[in-house]
Order: sequence, then C-alpha cells, then structure tokens
Amino acid sequence: MGIPLIQLACDGCGLPALPEHIAERVHRLELATQFRPVHMGILFIALAPLPGVENDFYASPKDKTFFEPFLEALEIPSSTEKSAREEDNHGKDLARLTEFQRRGFFLACLSECPLPDNKETVEQIIQRLGPTLVRRIKFNYRPKQIAPLGQELSPLVEMLKEHGLGPVLMGDDGQALPLPCTGVQGWMQLFRRSVTAEAT
Repeated sequence: MGIPLIQLACDGCGLPALPEHIAERVHRLELATQFRPVHMGILFIALAPLPGVENDFYASPKDKTFFEPFLEALEIPSSTEKSAREEDNHGKDLARLTEFQRRGFFLACLSECPLPDNKETVEQIIQRLGPTLVRRIKFNYRPKQIAPLGQELSPLVEMLKEHGLGPVLMGDDGQALPLPCTGVQGWMQLFRRSVTAEAT
C-alpha cells in the first residue's frame, strides 16, 4: 500500500497542489522578482500565465504569442539584428524585460499559476481569487496605475472599483484593455494611447 501524496493549497492559485506545482509557483515568483520595479508605475494584470515555466513572461518564453505583441505594443521592440543563436535571442529578451522594468511596468496575473481544465468559469475564478489580488495590490504592489488585460476581466474591474481602486484604473472609462493578439480591431492604438497618456 503506497503512501498517499499530501496536497497543500497553493497560494498562487488557491487550489490543492502537489510539491512539483508548488516548486513551479516558487520558480515563477523568483523570475518575476528579478524584474520588479522599485516604484511601480503601471501594473498590468492578465488572467493567468501560460502553461510551463519555460513559457513564463519573465523567463524569455519559448511560446511568444503573448510576449511579442505585448512588448511591441509598449514600443519595446526586439533587436533588428538577425540571430540564429538561441542564447543571443535569450539575451535580447532579457534586455527587453529590463527595459520593461526600467519604465516602471510590471505584469501580474490573477491566478499566479496556469489554470487547470476544471470547467471553472472566469467569473468564478475572479470571485475566488479577486480578493487576494486586491490585497496584493493595496499592500504589496502599490502601483500608480492598474491596467487589466482582456475583456474577460471586466468583472475584476468592477471588483477593483468596489474596493476603492477605481481612480487608478487606466484605459477607456477604466475598462480592461484588449489582450494582445486577440484580433480586436484597433487594439494596439487603444493600448498605446492609454499607456502613453498614463506614462506621461
């Protein structure tokens, strides 16, 4: 008879998790901490990171479906020099992340772990994890501006307003900005206009 594995509640996603999951969550925290600005200007909030630590935003991700359009929209372009060497590309990604940090930007996620396929709706996730995020914003991040990313986070916007964070929400009427690469018409213009207005 085998010894049952003990599952602890992960403070990143709030769900029971095995030690491997907790270790991955800690690694993500370590990656993000390297690029956390001392004074946080704009806190961008996404729903959840991509699966796999190798695809984390702060890890020079292999999957760049979010990384590239997001940084391009912020006008933090990749180098124009061509390079086939993986280590060179990794270094360029780190340089872009350093510039992201220098501008006072920080990306956080509502769920700090990839979301499991457990049929939980986005609204349910927001209700479950939103209060924890609010506390992190008020007592840890303390940003000058908050920019939720993705129209699916509209209920989170309302929760932030209910907790007195409405005045620091950026975007049109404080609504969530379009998520990069979702095909929303004119998203980059809206994104850049909002970020530029707040940054200046």
